Amino acid sequence: MPYLIVSAVMLFVAYPMIGTTAAVWVLSGAQLVLMLREIRQGQVTGVGGFIFMSFLFFGVRPIYLVLENDKWLLQKYYLQVDIDEIGSSMWWATVALWCFALGAHFVPSMLRTQLKQRWNRNNLSAARPNVSTAIVAFLLGAQFLTLPIMMTLAKYGRTLYRSSAGAYVYDLPVPLQALHIFAIVVLLERWIRRRDAANTVLLVFAGVLFLYFTWLMRDVSMFRGFYITGVMIVGLAVIQRLRGRARYVWLIVPIVVLQPFFQYLGGDRNKANAELADVDYVEAVFGTQSVSDAYWKFYDSRGDMNIFDTFIAAKLSHPQWYPYVWSWCYVPLHLVPRSVWPGKPKRGVTMDVSCTKGYPTSPGIAGFFILDGGLLWMLPCMVVLGFLVAYLDWRVLTMRPGYLQSCLIGIVTVNAMFLSRVFLWQYFYQMLYAAIPCIVLARLVSKNTPRLQTAARKANRSVHQEPAPL
Repeated sequence: MPYLIVSAVMLFVAYPMIGTTAAVWVLSGAQLVLMLREIRQGQVTGVGGFIFMSFLFFGVRPIYLVLENDKWLLQKYYLQVDIDEIGSSMWWATVALWCFALGAHFVPSMLRTQLKQRWNRNNLSAARPNVSTAIVAFLLGAQFLTLPIMMTLAKYGRTLYRSSAGAYVYDLPVPLQALHIFAIVVLLERWIRRRDAANTVLLVFAGVLFLYFTWLMRDVSMFRGFYITGVMIVGLAVIQRLRGRARYVWLIVPIVVLQPFFQYLGGDRNKANAELADVDYVEAVFGTQSVSDAYWKFYDSRGDMNIFDTFIAAKLSHPQWYPYVWSWCYVPLHLVPRSVWPGKPKRGVTMDVSCTKGYPTSPGIAGFFILDGGLLWMLPCMVVLGFLVAYLDWRVLTMRPGYLQSCLIGIVTVNAMFLSRVFLWQYFYQMLYAAIPCIVLARLVSKNTPRLQTAARKANRSVHQEPAPL
């Protein structure tokens, strides 16, 4: 709670300063305080992942916009924006993030007793049964079989996208990649228990299959960058198992270090893998510019960090209609085929996004809420969203320690990062497509392998620490 209070005070301090560069720095600090609150917990969560990405979009990008006067995208929107509007938009974006953090704070406050009971009950045993050779063979075989599927999608994917099944085929790589994630977590456990040559080879082989699948996945899901999420999920799942908890250093440092490479891949997302195979990435990314310039330019408006620019456009827009709660109701209806529902929103867009002038840009989830019902509508929506994401976090953190929990911690955290910039339904189904295969495989493994003995359970629990205090 102290962090929320400090952030709120900084919001009040910044309000009369709107129109000055100082206000931008104070508001960025208010967002950073919310991030520090999550880092202090010592465990990555969906709430922390969301706040981290939002800080990059709404805390760092405005600084770049002011210091570099980078209004390229705003001019594409035919907007003449001054420091007053930048400060005002940033203030509202920061209030939205504060409301999200407030909603997340309600979960441990309101459900403390239930969560503690669930934690105490589930921590009595670990859900990491000994995996038989047959299960290992099944998982590796399943990994291998996903490769020809991906090769086919990479070859004919563009044609399939234009068909009626295109929207569903487009997401097929996500559950297939989840199979790889689960296999690596299981084989990691097998290696931890017996670090011999055979288990080392199996784990390395599973990792190679995963990386090759992910590279193929880029040719299919290049426009959403889904292929990158799997790598991040595996990393967090592995750290969670090895260290008992995945701290934010394992999430923040890799993303910050690789920022220029993300920008390069994002800029060349239309290129096929074959065109990138012989690229010297270091030369292509840095070229003649300094390392510091390469990192700083990551936040320019021509890359993927222009969420704040489109947020300004959404704030200044005058939508022809407000869908209000319809955008929430649409989430479970997205899978209904257009043949059954002829009036289904095209591309899942339920609000008036004419403010983007046809560009494939996003105002972020906060901006979408503005387009749903205005600035005041955005605030309670962010509170509800924060509550839901935090509730999901705590359901996962208080699960029985095991294969499934390690996978879900990565899935929930990484997908919440992308929630900061996509539609609600995109977040929901992206997470669902990744979680369901892991849940099914976890049940399959638990039913077809012998249970652990008490000593083995204690050994498992010895590397798992209690989640952040409630």
